[in-house]
Amino acid sequence: SVTPMILLQPAMSHRTLTYSLLVFLAGSSYGFIVPAIKSAATIGVYPNSFVPIQYLVAFLVCMGAMVLTRSAWSSPRELLKLALLGVFTGGTSVCYYSAVSLLPSSAALTLLFQYIWVSVLIECIHEKRRPSTSTIVAIIIVLIGTLFATGLLDGSVGYLNPLGVLFGFGSAVFYALFLYYSGTLGTGHSMLLRTTMLTAGGLVFTSITSPGAYTTSIFDPITWPFAIGFAVLGILLPTGLINFASPKLTTGMVSIMASSELPVGILAAWAIVGDAPSPLVLFGALLVLVGIIVKQVPTLIQAARND
Repeated sequence: SVTPMILLQPAMSHRTLTYSLLVFLAGSSYGFIVPAIKSAATIGVYPNSFVPIQYLVAFLVCMGAMVLTRSAWSSPRELLKLALLGVFTGGTSVCYYSAVSLLPSSAALTLLFQYIWVSVLIECIHEKRRPSTSTIVAIIIVLIGTLFATGLLDGSVGYLNPLGVLFGFGSAVFYALFLYYSGTLGTGHSMLLRTTMLTAGGLVFTSITSPGAYTTSIFDPITWPFAIGFAVLGILLPTGLINFASPKLTTGMVSIMASSELPVGILAAWAIVGDAPSPLVLFGALLVLVGIIVKQVPTLIQAARND
């Protein structure tokens, strides 16, 4: 009876590693959005011209999958709840893409990662309880890392566009709302239905914020490659991977592995579009990652004890 248990443990750890790598890949795919937006801007293609079309492509793909698989729908009320998550992701896309267009890559990424403390604030207000000591320490580390990662302290960035900063912080708020409510809204439904309604909500939101995309860009052949690419990198691939792998991992592990977006985004922008970070900016980004890990340490310890 001992031998099967000995053989089982490596198999389980191998599966955990596989699922963790899938979440890491999901976060990394978000990271490549930064140089893609910078590259698009060099040929005059800006977020307001392709964000709604990006969600339209993702929605049509999901709807096609729903029809082909004959998946079950739900009540209108439940569908509206799921679509609300799409409003949050759509808001994240609009704000984040705009921030990337107006700010250095490292600054836009770091502002997005303020969702760490924003999500804690939302949780404290909604559940009327104080944050834990580890969470407070993590927030302090994240805020210190942010000061370095923006590039203001070492003079590598002389000026940050105020509108870009506002968009960057807005992306953090929308993303924090998405993460908080994604664990409670419509969790009993299939991954495909959740993703379909998420793209529907995002499509409605981005269509309202950028209606001109349908009159100026939808017939422009230059826009479509970017719209399709962002639909894959920003919606379909990461959402599918996270929805598939996250049920097999702890919440803490998912948060840590998905934070690969920060280093991958900075390095990809450096390698692809030459947006080179200074040593202090890299140090600040590292501190932000340390803050994420510190915040999840109690969760990881508890999961290890339960195992």
